[in-house]
Amino acid sequence: MKPLFAVREVLQKQGMASASQIAAELKLSVGLVEDMLMYWRRRGVVEQVSVGTWGSCGRSCHSGGCGTCSNASASPVHVYRWCGGGEKAVTTAPPAVPPTWHQP
Repeated sequence: MKPLFAVREVLQKQGMASASQIAAELKLSVGLVEDMLMYWRRRGVVEQVSVGTWGSCGRSCHSGGCGTCSNASASPVHVYRWCGGGEKAVTTAPPAVPPTWHQP
C-alpha cells in the first residue's frame, strides 16, 4: 500500500492520531507523514486539532499547564482527525431526456 493511503487507513481506523504516532506505526519519518497529512487537509478530509500542550517535562497538560514546567516552553499538541470519506463526491448527471410538461 502506498504511504499516502496508509496514512489515510491509520486515521480512519484510529479516528485521531498525532503525526508521530502515525509515523511510528508506519515506520516513516514524521516530516513525510506531516506532508501527507497536509495533502489530506487540503482535500478537506483531515482536520488538525489541538488537544493540549507538551512542556519540557514531556507531560501532556490538558488543562493548559500542569505546574511542573514553565508555560512559556509549552507548545500545543496537534493531532489529526479523519472527518471525511476521501472519495470523490458523486454527482448526478442530468437526465438524458428532459422531462415533458403535461398540461392538465
